[in-house]
Amino acid sequence: MKLAPESRDILRRYRRLINERRAADGLTPLRTEQVIDDLCYFLSCQSTVYLCGQFIRQGEAVR
Repeated sequence: MKLAPESRDILRRYRRLINERRAADGLTPLRTEQVIDDLCYFLSCQSTVYLCGQFIRQGEAVR
């Protein structure tokens, strides 16, 4: 997967913050792929998300 430099930077910051908190709780660190998987899962649990300039509601048919 090719990501923009800004997106990579955002993921690095989130991963660092997550892993600092996990370390404080005695948990193992996560890899970037695991963070992306969890973000995708989180988005799928929302009733509506705003992505790429579009509102997407859960249960909406994919065109």
